[in-house]
Amino acid sequence: MKLLVVGVNYRKTPIEIREKLSFTAEEQKNALTEIVNMDGILECIILSTCNRTEVYIYHEDPQYDSSKLENKLCSLKGLDLYKIKRYIYVYSGVKVVRHLYKVASGLDSMILGEDQILRQVKDAYDVSLGVGSSSGMLNTLFREGITAAKKVKTFTEISKTSVSVGTHAVRLIEREFGHDIKDKTALVIGSGKIGTITLKNLISKGIGKIYMTNRSGGRAESILKQYDNVNLLDYSMRYSVMDQCDIVISSTASPHYTITKDLLEDALITCKKRIFIDLAVPRDIDLAIGELPDICCFNIDHLMVEVNKNMDYKLSEVSKAEEIINRYVAEFENWYYFREALPVVKEVQKFAGELLNEKTEYLQKKLQTISDEEMEKVKYVIKSTVNEILGKLLYSIKESSSKEDIQAYFRCLKEVMRSEADEKNN
Repeated sequence: MKLLVVGVNYRKTPIEIREKLSFTAEEQKNALTEIVNMDGILECIILSTCNRTEVYIYHEDPQYDSSKLENKLCSLKGLDLYKIKRYIYVYSGVKVVRHLYKVASGLDSMILGEDQILRQVKDAYDVSLGVGSSSGMLNTLFREGITAAKKVKTFTEISKTSVSVGTHAVRLIEREFGHDIKDKTALVIGSGKIGTITLKNLISKGIGKIYMTNRSGGRAESILKQYDNVNLLDYSMRYSVMDQCDIVISSTASPHYTITKDLLEDALITCKKRIFIDLAVPRDIDLAIGELPDICCFNIDHLMVEVNKNMDYKLSEVSKAEEIINRYVAEFENWYYFREALPVVKEVQKFAGELLNEKTEYLQKKLQTISDEEMEKVKYVIKSTVNEILGKLLYSIKESSSKEDIQAYFRCLKEVMRSEADEKNN
């Protein structure tokens, strides 16, 4: 199976490496174009989230050297492969299929069963379609992965009991402030999904006062209509409320810091404990702010401690999810190996067509009294019968057999076709 994925994720790669390998939407488009133009690569899709960056390819060489793709990924981001190689994982063949289906289903997420990853997989697929870097193989792989993920979410409790990063961020805040935040003031920077979930959780916990800002402003205004106790702030004015705030949470897609040490230091006058939580990759908050007095700074990796405390109650559903994924992996394998055998199918169809023409011509000569119209009817019946038999013999195996059976079956057919060709030539 000529599939390969090269990637890094939260499991063994720290945030300072992940952020260097993350792609903005525009960078993603450029990278897809460059990668798909590499020798031996036929299709490419890039999945880039706060917890992972993965490059999926379909290639033409069964012995494709993955280091070529690893080097390309690093060169696109201006990194030295040998300094980060220990963080990179590589899967090939059917392992790529299983990995993607688990990722899309939320089984490989920091928050087991979280919903956001499915949207991100769909977005990655859509970007590749827009660029034209994916076609029949990866399009089918991702479409089936999305379908499998939806099935997992429908027939298991994993996503129904999923707790978001934003929820865990608020739990961490409660723990730091002794479970009472009614007299606290918060600033939420970013009105995407994570920022909105965090905002809702802060409101549900009775936060005293809350400000929200976003670089673009549009989505933040729609949120303001839902919550009349949220104070919408122009992004350029964010430092003006920093001294009031006990809590600052940032989760944007900005390529630059939303909070820097020098500007924050100038804005703070009052001495009090403050919690800063950075939920973005690349990071929104300058790590150096932790050097300022009374500031506790957390990022998305710190939340893993909270996440692990809440894993046990979902683990019983994982086996159900994996059963569903196994079925979809097997179906994709059958589709893949049948697709690989299509040249043999066409060869058989060509052979059958030539034989059919030969036999009907012979029959027409023998039945000289038959009219042309009647002869056409006879030809139609014979041809449709042959096509129906071929359809059952060639296509039904995809639905009812294992990949090993499919490979053996078409290997035998290939030998038969070769024998027939040799006989004709002799």
